[in-house]
Amino acid sequence: MAHNNDKLTIIDQFCSEYEAWLSSRLAGAGETDDPQGFLKWMNGIEVQKFDIDGYYKKQIETLVKQHDALMSAPHDDVLKHYQGFMSLMRLFTQAVIFELDGQDALSGLKNNVAMEKDLTIEMERLSRAGAQFCIGLARIDDFENISSQMSGEASDRLIRTVSALVKKSLRSYDEAYRIQRDHFVMCLKQSDMLGGKKAIERLRDILEKAGATYVLNGEEKPLSLSCCVAMPTTGDSIEELFENLFFDLDKQISEAGSVLTYQEMSPLQRLIKETNK
Repeated sequence: MAHNNDKLTIIDQFCSEYEAWLSSRLAGAGETDDPQGFLKWMNGIEVQKFDIDGYYKKQIETLVKQHDALMSAPHDDVLKHYQGFMSLMRLFTQAVIFELDGQDALSGLKNNVAMEKDLTIEMERLSRAGAQFCIGLARIDDFENISSQMSGEASDRLIRTVSALVKKSLRSYDEAYRIQRDHFVMCLKQSDMLGGKKAIERLRDILEKAGATYVLNGEEKPLSLSCCVAMPTTGDSIEELFENLFFDLDKQISEAGSVLTYQEMSPLQRLIKETNK
């Protein structure tokens, strides 16, 4: 948290620049230079790395419009525009700082920026010391259909509910990530396939005991997850591993709430298997 607190001081810098501009504008000091620090910072952010919901892209568009409206506002309307812009600017900057540090602002889990770093470390530990681990992938069943019939706020609440259950199912040294709007990854450290499967079953038990539901067409239905778990081997590519996990989750599983497990083959093992066919 201290690391993020240092980064959050940039909000004070942005606020000071806009406050100085506002004072000059309200004092009728004539021509004043438009604040540029926040806009330059915002334009330099690669939001596609973590913007899995499309929220940040929309907020950037809104902030640019509000900034322009503030700069051109008549004297009597400046304060009104200023208050709305500053509130949104603070919230946006704080959320992005946490996202860049690897924390998904919506779910409270880690994001895919952190996942790439963490899994690279685990693959290095596997290669160097033979430290086994498993990767679990979970998806909210029928989420696209469900979310299309509820408000964005209700959809976000559903994601936060599942995120909390995913986090609750993990041991203290495991990690959880949200990598797509309705997809979650678990890094199950020091786990073989049996341990990986137990972790997935533990998640399903917690989900069932929580009794999480949603309303669709006026009918209350139980929320369910479908899951895959794989144990990487030395030499695996993280990208290929996830391609296989997503294939199994989206193509191999036909029944909602299902669990699929397998031990991932290394590239050499796959080559041998294909050659022997």
